Amino acid sequence: MRRLINFAVVLAALSLVPSIAARTSLPEAALSLFEYSMQVQDSRYDSHYNYIWYQDKGPWSVRFTAWYVAGLLYRNEGSDLQHAKAALENIMACQMIEDFDSAWYGTFKLSPDQPTPDSVLYHPKIYTTYDPNWREFIGTQLVQIIEEFESLLDDELVQMVETSLEHAAIGAMRRNGSYPEDDNLTIGYSNPQLMRALVVGWIGNRKNNDTFIDFANQHGDLTLQLFQANGSNTLGEYNAPTYYGMDTWALAANIKYGPKNATMTKNAEFIMVELWKDIAAHYNQFLGNLAGPYDRAYTRDMTEHSAILSMFWWGMYGREYGLQPPKGESDLLFDIAQGAALSLVMETAKNVIPADVHEALTSPFTSEPRFLNKTIREDLSTDYTRIATSWISKELMIGAEQVDETKNRGDQFVPAIVHWASDKDHKPYPYSGFLSLYPSASTIKAVAGPNKLTISYPNSTQQGADIFTFALSGIPPSWMLGGNRITGFDQLPCLYVEVDAPGLEKLPVTYGEQLRDH
Repeated sequence: MRRLINFAVVLAALSLVPSIAARTSLPEAALSLFEYSMQVQDSRYDSHYNYIWYQDKGPWSVRFTAWYVAGLLYRNEGSDLQHAKAALENIMACQMIEDFDSAWYGTFKLSPDQPTPDSVLYHPKIYTTYDPNWREFIGTQLVQIIEEFESLLDDELVQMVETSLEHAAIGAMRRNGSYPEDDNLTIGYSNPQLMRALVVGWIGNRKNNDTFIDFANQHGDLTLQLFQANGSNTLGEYNAPTYYGMDTWALAANIKYGPKNATMTKNAEFIMVELWKDIAAHYNQFLGNLAGPYDRAYTRDMTEHSAILSMFWWGMYGREYGLQPPKGESDLLFDIAQGAALSLVMETAKNVIPADVHEALTSPFTSEPRFLNKTIREDLSTDYTRIATSWISKELMIGAEQVDETKNRGDQFVPAIVHWASDKDHKPYPYSGFLSLYPSASTIKAVAGPNKLTISYPNSTQQGADIFTFALSGIPPSWMLGGNRITGFDQLPCLYVEVDAPGLEKLPVTYGEQLRDH
């Protein structure tokens, strides 16, 4: 059956582990995630250099190696402990601590062969020649390793980890969204903010450092204030499938490993509950996807490409549930590097999420169509908000966001998207078609409603306000091979689109252009 969508476009001017014998057994679902992660990571472990070999930011990945250490220590078979200790020393050898005043002080090299970003030939560029968030990615992993496996490690190695975390905390505390140069870590940048609170608070408590403790407690309070300030209980980095996975990791790690009197430890449970209520509200069990819009998305179809959030369905319920791509999918082979570490906090996350949310995450789609309206705020110093709306029915869902900004958020930002079942017979989920706005202006008024998406660029003076560009993906091969052709929105499988766009000229369709994974 073809669905009608009136598409209007308007152009406007775990516990401590004393030994392997006494370790806590993982539940079946978490163990499945753990084992697949270790299978993949084992296959790319360079046992000579004791790093994970993965050609992403260089020949080896320091971050992937940190995630692997937790798996080695939990499994602790054969030479696992020996390799874990060697890898742990290697990770800390990659921490950049020579230049105390640098923007990269306390963060980690992306690959051990990477030079320090302090020369004309390799100059400092945030998120390119250095990544300040690796203090948090690797730092939270070091916290887990000590909390779970301290008794397996030599005292000297434990002290090395503590010192490393002190360096990381110092560098992390300097970041305020504008300093160092080009920094963007504000309390609204949710995933590193949640991880930073754990790293700084944990090492502060461990070393009885009041400066660290006070900073972490302040940020734990600010994070909750921002979360509640908009009246919608939303994170500033909203509806981001990959980073909701990192948020859940950070929240569960705060709950399990954070100092008991730390504000972030106390606040994490409330945020986790409300976050997963919102995830459940956006989840379409029939299509196997979250409705948009997405503040950040690498994939628009989580049954085809991995998002870290998918691994929480896997680790809490089993791989037969939730938004799961094929096991050999390239993004999953990237994300699964963290799977072993995530599996150790699955029970913590599952115990916090309410029973009715668990039911919604694992049951078939049986409800009537629903409408969501959420206010997003990412700064306590201004009243600026964004509005996200979603309309979700079984075979069709629409997401949209309103923003009034001066800078385009880039190709991770998805302010308007329509998903539909382009082939309902496809298994295990229907094949999902989607059309996604690629925003060319930074002020956008996009609103979702029943069978309808309305989009405008209200500020006609902004560059790009005179064109609307969409990515179209998820067209079944049988439809194309049946003699059909894509010429726009006028003929699509299982979807009827009516476009109202006065004053706009229809432009040709280009095939083969890549938008992120699609």
